[in-house]
Amino acid sequence: MNKPLLVPVDFSENAQTAVSYAAQIADISKRDVHVIHIMTEHTNRFANATWNKDLMEPLIKEALSQLDTFLLPVKARYPDIVFTTAIRDGVLTDQLLDEAKGEKYAAIVMGTKGSSGLDSVFIGSNAYDVIKTTETPVLIVPKHIEALQLNNIGLLCNFKEGELEVLKQAVSLFGNKFHLQLIHINRADEDVETVDQKLKMWIDRIIKETQIDDISYIVKSPAYFYRNKETIAHAIQQILIDESVDMLLVTKGRKNFFRYIFSENIAKELAFQSKIPNLFARI
Repeated sequence: MNKPLLVPVDFSENAQTAVSYAAQIADISKRDVHVIHIMTEHTNRFANATWNKDLMEPLIKEALSQLDTFLLPVKARYPDIVFTTAIRDGVLTDQLLDEAKGEKYAAIVMGTKGSSGLDSVFIGSNAYDVIKTTETPVLIVPKHIEALQLNNIGLLCNFKEGELEVLKQAVSLFGNKFHLQLIHINRADEDVETVDQKLKMWIDRIIKETQIDDISYIVKSPAYFYRNKETIAHAIQQILIDESVDMLLVTKGRKNFFRYIFSENIAKELAFQSKIPNLFARI
């Protein structure tokens, strides 16, 4: 049986977007969706409670009722998908990491802005901590995204094993019938023929290991990024716009130039100000 998707929600409009997006993925990949609401304002209040609906305090009962109501529209649109629910109490990052431990979920699907705007628990350091700490892939979905688009998926390419891993994770979620756009930064300033040869060899390996066979690539000079040092994420976003990329696959643990690109502040901006969904690979 395929692993389910995990979707943390705060009952906001953007959380509704994330649930709907997860349902579309579940529909094509034949998996369940587990929706969790974490009551962050009452840390440890119910740590010793018996999780019996008849014995729960009124606040827990209210949250369960809200969660059921919240899911009515998406359940109506996707009647064949099994949705399960849970309420937790505590610190968002701790509770979400605890729920996701053991690699029991295919991915965590999160929105970029929640019920309290820029102060939402679904953006900033808490969500970034989830991205960089969890062993589960994290898919960040911008608020305006409604339909799952998989025509053109982008991957920043530096010929690292982690790129194959994130591609395999993407194939598990979406299948392999999409166009893959490799974006390579020629930081060594190698000649065109050398770079082309490396990319062609890398594409052959991608095809062999993932069966993705519709692949193209573009090459950018490091100067493209260095001259925009204060807005690296914006420079990346411009490439994605120019190439009409529907989703960006992001690997973690890059070194040197790529570590610089994905420093904490830039990764946050890339994830939470992105105009397209970002899939952050499992560690």
